[in-house]
Amino acid sequence: MHKPTPLVLAMISGTLVSPAFAGQTSHHASAVVELDPIVLESRNHSNRRITDEDIQRHQPLDVADIFRSEASVDVGGGSRNAQRLYLRGLEASNLNVNIDGAREGRNLHQHRGSLSGLDPDLIKQVEVDPRPSADQGPGALGGRVEFTTKDAQDLLLPGQQQGVRVKSGHASADDALLGSASLMARLNEQWGALAHLRAVNRDDYRVGGGDTMPHSGGQDRDYLFRLSRLPTQGHEIRLGAQRHTLTGDHPYGSRGSDFGDPRQDQAQDAVGQRLRQHRWTLQHTHDAPQQWLDWIGRLYYTDHQLQRLDDGTRTRTREYGGDARNTFRFDHADIQHRLTLGMDYYLEEGRTEGPSITSESRNLGAFIQNRMHQGRWSLSLGARFDDFSTEFHQQTLSGNAISPNVSAQVDIFGGWTAFAGYGEAVSGAGIIPIGWMAYLNEDTNLNDGKPFKAEKSRRREAGVSYDARDALLESDRLTLDFTVFDTRLRNSIDRDDPWGSPFASGRFGHEPPFVGTIRNRQDTLRTRGYEIRASWGIGRHDTRLSFFSAETVDEDGNPQSVSRRRGGTGGDRFIWDQRWAALDNLTLGYTFTWVDDLTRVPDDAPQRDGYSLHDIQAQWQPGMDDRLSLSLVVRNLLDTRYAEQTSLADTDADGRLLVRDEPGRDIRLSATWTF
Repeated sequence: MHKPTPLVLAMISGTLVSPAFAGQTSHHASAVVELDPIVLESRNHSNRRITDEDIQRHQPLDVADIFRSEASVDVGGGSRNAQRLYLRGLEASNLNVNIDGAREGRNLHQHRGSLSGLDPDLIKQVEVDPRPSADQGPGALGGRVEFTTKDAQDLLLPGQQQGVRVKSGHASADDALLGSASLMARLNEQWGALAHLRAVNRDDYRVGGGDTMPHSGGQDRDYLFRLSRLPTQGHEIRLGAQRHTLTGDHPYGSRGSDFGDPRQDQAQDAVGQRLRQHRWTLQHTHDAPQQWLDWIGRLYYTDHQLQRLDDGTRTRTREYGGDARNTFRFDHADIQHRLTLGMDYYLEEGRTEGPSITSESRNLGAFIQNRMHQGRWSLSLGARFDDFSTEFHQQTLSGNAISPNVSAQVDIFGGWTAFAGYGEAVSGAGIIPIGWMAYLNEDTNLNDGKPFKAEKSRRREAGVSYDARDALLESDRLTLDFTVFDTRLRNSIDRDDPWGSPFASGRFGHEPPFVGTIRNRQDTLRTRGYEIRASWGIGRHDTRLSFFSAETVDEDGNPQSVSRRRGGTGGDRFIWDQRWAALDNLTLGYTFTWVDDLTRVPDDAPQRDGYSLHDIQAQWQPGMDDRLSLSLVVRNLLDTRYAEQTSLADTDADGRLLVRDEPGRDIRLSATWTF
């Protein structure tokens, strides 16, 4: 863990009492445009939501861009196909990541990231939930990231019954051209229909200083059809079908497209690849006037495929799943109860070609979570039961486990609250990519002949928060949060043999390609650290600050490197995100990101340089309504050359760092017209 530097502390204290805000006088409500809070807080202080307004202001081109202002979320990898998400140091393979309730599942290929393809313009909100609870879904060893997409009713203007929305845009760093079209209709007072398509063509992007990152370009295609019944109360139904395609030329095996620097390592030619993701979802909710009925039921089917375009071979997963839960609200002995009972299930089938191998993974879960409140006190108790099974060639991991959790919160005084929590979670899926299953045979060492153990985590967190109005100035809004956390991940199921690629096994006397060993890792991965978050707003202004400091260590406290599908952290990270409604139809924003040097690393790992970034944003509705919207975003304003510290790095014979740099200055222009 890294101590906050004087620079960061000065920024935090200085911004909260900034002269630009201190000189503000109170305005009459009718003369002021009140902005929605950047972060929507709940009684679960570790939760945070990224809203549609925040997404639109930053004009993301892919899912990774959405998390640019979240200090506890890091997206490494550089190139679009290699991006991996880390929440509090744990990679997405150890999280429950879902889109409209559809779980993302296991990685298809060793050298591709796990971030899904999804048009950011269709995302209504993203909930980032690292706290321990039983109702986060299966496999939530480090928490949950949940994407909710939009309906026709979200895109239609007030009073519209039918509408069309078209958007075009350009990004300078990779010369990306974007175009999308949406058709929306109200079928009656309750039902709506949405059809959407988007195309993005990208060249290899330019890094800070002028170099070009090879094999980083590609083409995205997105399609969505949605029927939704959204009454003011009663039964809600959402039926959706989504398809995403990402096509590009990238190295496939050996060091792959996610490791080192392709500008320095040309050992492999690029291979044409196409990733296809299909997702069908059905959701039914019912919030009845009766306190005992608050129901959510969801079903989904996903089909993800990675195809090599040179030989046509495919790696594929198909998954069926769903969940059902109900929340009962009642009072007993002056205690308010929100009791959630539910079940969830998934069955994932992985299949590879050349040779043709199939493997299944399933999980049946049942959970209970009771959130209680009385006066100044809140208490949450829960438990989750998981029955799981995963095939590893001739051996199957199967079993069941109960994972408890408890958290408490007390209102201390004057808006201050203290909270603490503990929780356990289990996963029986492992972190082996589906593509490696084709290289297992009767000679593969499967956990030294011992039964596989399920992966388990233990999470602890504690902190204080403050929420007030009229705190510094009349009619202002102020929230503060300080959280310390400690997560331990045990029994990770991973590959463990002395050669790098399965195709390099010939040097050790095996006929390639061959995976020699799959076993439970004996080492415990521990991520520990703290977060500081603050937000303040008055009238047309809102500002948010977040500071994240964490380290990834073993049980003895020795630093650990970033590892695929497991975890890793970088240097201390500070983000200042600010927005100002300059006019009723003009919103301006600024985001500053500072990342400290990463110097505490294993002896065989390179140290990493820190960096500072500046982004600016502007949105203008020239017609004083929402029909036409023009956006300008400049990311990495000073054209800084940098690499995310969770990107996989190496050194050459001269000790030079080999890593994929991120894009340099990126000027993004877009226009959206709804009619």
